[in-house]
Amino acid sequence: MSTAVRVNTHAYAATHVATGLINSLRKIVKSSGLDPARLTGQWTVLEAGIAAWLESQHLRALVMEIYDPRLGYGDDLVGRFDFTIDYGYYPNGDGDLWLDPETVHYTVRKAGSFPSQCDYRFIATTSAGRPDVPGWSTTNLRSTNGFARNDVGTAIGGGSLGAGLSYYTRTAS
Repeated sequence: MSTAVRVNTHAYAATHVATGLINSLRKIVKSSGLDPARLTGQWTVLEAGIAAWLESQHLRALVMEIYDPRLGYGDDLVGRFDFTIDYGYYPNGDGDLWLDPETVHYTVRKAGSFPSQCDYRFIATTSAGRPDVPGWSTTNLRSTNGFARNDVGTAIGGGSLGAGLSYYTRTAS
């Protein structure tokens, strides 16, 4: 006779990845020379949305746009970081929860710093049917025309859930 036990680790993985995403955003903000006060003021709303949509598996990506408010909308993007969510990252994994801070540090070094007048915002791209979360609204991403996407690899993992990281840099004209 054999006995098998299976534990649903999705809730633990979702909490771990949500915490890792927010902490990684904090590191990106601080290391890029941006004002962390804006992030501090949004922390609770970010946490609620990210956690809810990871748990419901509606979160597709978490995007940080960095823009220059002195320029016109559409021409104001100066940088961008994307955390792309993979719900089948390690489907037969053993439930390990991990975060690679070096991936975030490497990405920030490659992307460079941003002028002090720059501002930033966070956008969650979600699939249809996502639950509403107070403090979140709909918006459109700024155009990445003239930018190149650079994929770095997976920065956060938890069970079958992973978050890949990429950054955008302006291409030579």
